[in-house]
Amino acid sequence: LHPVHAMALLQWFRGTLRQSLRWLLLRLCAAFASVATALPAESSEEAVETRRQVAEVRQMLTGAEARCQVQLTIPRGPKPIRMFVDGVFDLTHYGHMNAFRQARALGQHLVVGVNSDESVLQAKGFLPVLMDSERQAAVLGCRFVDEIVPASPYVMTAEYIEELVESKGIDYFVHGDDPCVVDGRDVYEAARKAGRFCTIPRTEGISTTDIVGRLLLLTQDHHMGHLVDQPSPVSKQGVFASKQSNFLVTSQLLRAFSGALPGQKPGKVVYVDGAWDMFHCGHVALLRNAKALGDLLIVGVHADAVVNQHRASNYPIMNMQERVLSVLGCRYVDDVLLDAPWQVTREMIATLRISVVVRGTICDTDVRDADDPHNIPKEMGIQVELDSEESLSLAVIAQRLHERRSDLFERHRKKATQEDDWYRRKHGLSSRS
Repeated sequence: LHPVHAMALLQWFRGTLRQSLRWLLLRLCAAFASVATALPAESSEEAVETRRQVAEVRQMLTGAEARCQVQLTIPRGPKPIRMFVDGVFDLTHYGHMNAFRQARALGQHLVVGVNSDESVLQAKGFLPVLMDSERQAAVLGCRFVDEIVPASPYVMTAEYIEELVESKGIDYFVHGDDPCVVDGRDVYEAARKAGRFCTIPRTEGISTTDIVGRLLLLTQDHHMGHLVDQPSPVSKQGVFASKQSNFLVTSQLLRAFSGALPGQKPGKVVYVDGAWDMFHCGHVALLRNAKALGDLLIVGVHADAVVNQHRASNYPIMNMQERVLSVLGCRYVDDVLLDAPWQVTREMIATLRISVVVRGTICDTDVRDADDPHNIPKEMGIQVELDSEESLSLAVIAQRLHERRSDLFERHRKKATQEDDWYRRKHGLSSRS
């Protein structure tokens, strides 16, 4: 047998064996899934846990499907594949960050276009809550983003696609699997026709619409566990429909975010703690400046009950799992301390080898009395207060939303209904009565 023919035969055999093994494993996966879901749940707690496990497996499969799509449509070569994602990214949250993570995983370089206020106003008829500069800074602070294109138009035209291909070397345009339609027309129609469009699974259970509803309705449904024995202040108008979050933190998603951390390294450890609620550009700026004080930045995230004890009302707006993911997505963070103690103690400083404890001049919780949780670091001479570069805070965001409350009513109700209908159609759930 000629060596060339032998090599071809060997490659054919390997390919056939690989395909057969893949098919067998997928069939076994489907069979085991059928058996697992057929087992009856004897309590509501067990049913909830089963739902979480099914969601985790579904996320694994959608991720594998996306990777197969990439292998089919995106040719690999010596040139780095450059992906492009665009959006408003108002009230930037971990759902946006997860979209950036997935889009970048399809290639090697991610460019993010941040829609301008003007284009959003023209397409949607209203302005975002956050200004151009605030949204751009928040997106640029994400560790999965390589560069941004400011003032990106809301609707993609063939001319704009050609411009990005030429000026930025973009290979493919990416969007979630949820519809994006303006005036009855697919925003990404031109990208699809050009054969440069890819989809990624949307991060379910979180959206800007849901966050707005939580803040304005003053619900506590999104909190993890019982908080304090006080009545929840609910809007008497019943205007903003908010529901308990459908978001389920799977170990795979948490691993995907934490896996992007640079890991432990020797050097000066800087610690900064907080709620990091509705993670925004002010947080990004503080973390960037804190990181500059040392070699390793550890960020403490307080639990929901701790935050609510000091802020009351329905705070935090995002529960701890959601806030942790947002912090993990920030490019300046090296490690995260979950359920961080409110008081920074000597034992904690020694255990984590903390050299500097940081706080910004603008805090969502203004604590400057005898109960200051940083009293010990102050006594040790290791506490540093950094001037906050950004005036943006959670209170400012809340004020902006409340000033536009009447304008937001009908739009929020309609958008929330559309998102809920899409979620139920996707998963084959019955419609709400």
